[in-house]
Amino acid sequence: MTLVFSSVGLTTANVNDTLYVDDDGTADYTSIQAAIDAANEGDTIFVYAGLYVGPLNITKTLTLTGEAKFSTVIDGKKLGEDMITVTASNVYISEFTLLNGPTGVGYNSAIKLENADDCVIEQCVFKDNCWAAEIRTSDHCRFSDNQVIDNEGGIHIVFSDYTTVKDCTFSTVDGRTGIEIAQGCNQMISSNTLINCGVEIYDGPPSGNSIHCTMSDNTVNGKPLVYLERKNFRIVRNAGQVILNRCNGIIVRNNDLTNTSMGVQVRCSTFVHITGNTISDNGQGISVAKSFAVIIRNNELVNNWYAGLGVYHSGACRISFNEISGNDYGVYFHQTLVNALYLNQVHDNERYNYWIDSIFLPNHIEL
Repeated sequence: MTLVFSSVGLTTANVNDTLYVDDDGTADYTSIQAAIDAANEGDTIFVYAGLYVGPLNITKTLTLTGEAKFSTVIDGKKLGEDMITVTASNVYISEFTLLNGPTGVGYNSAIKLENADDCVIEQCVFKDNCWAAEIRTSDHCRFSDNQVIDNEGGIHIVFSDYTTVKDCTFSTVDGRTGIEIAQGCNQMISSNTLINCGVEIYDGPPSGNSIHCTMSDNTVNGKPLVYLERKNFRIVRNAGQVILNRCNGIIVRNNDLTNTSMGVQVRCSTFVHITGNTISDNGQGISVAKSFAVIIRNNELVNNWYAGLGVYHSGACRISFNEISGNDYGVYFHQTLVNALYLNQVHDNERYNYWIDSIFLPNHIEL
């Protein structure tokens, strides 16, 4: 402790401390939560290698770091709640393996940031959780140099701006979502490796705010993740996944898009041509939302575990000469206006070949 003399007497200066945690009882604490509760704003908690349990709640600014990420393990015991919940700004978390967090539906996560700006999560391993992380109503946060392995979902970013996701590896099975962005702007997604998963963007209801992202140098199954925003008149080939956001006149041609969350995602775009592609074994083959005059022709949309083709809040789309089979839903229409399907081979889909959930009619379907 530092003593500072002043003209008004003797005072104690605030000095940021380091608190030590070790599960063998040789440090200040054996419990991470006990150290968090004892810490002051700005303190550092250093956790020695060992096995620890969640859940943890962080409600103050601090640094929480493990000795080494592969040997400093926090086990959530699959208790059905977020493993680490952060509700304070300027929290830094690094060098942990976080496993057996909540499973099931929803966005329960190994780490959840909520109303927690300027936080950093880096150099961690996430395994066997529902979602690895959720960043909710938290701006200027960074998720970097993490390994996200065999979770039901990767990172979910919602109602948050200026998030950075960089230098991470996302690996899963069954075409799950590696990165999902919902209703947030100015996201920076760069230099990530996605294996058997992909990226999805959502901007909420038809009148919701638009999404703005910068995506660069990301790969899906060893091929480029092609993200185009406000681009016109380009041809996309040799992609691992394609996302078009507010584009016009883009041609997506002759790609082999497999084992990702969505082969092609089209949002708020016009006059897009998707032709001659093989799109299989994804979460969804092609998703078209809030778009107009999209032509989908001569594609193979097979064995996608949700829909081969989904068209949502869109109009004047022409869908022809496609092979659509072996999906859960073949063609899924939701609140669409005057779309035309003809001369497609739609058969042997698990639940329905055609599903029309629409209040805007007519749609012309020639079986």
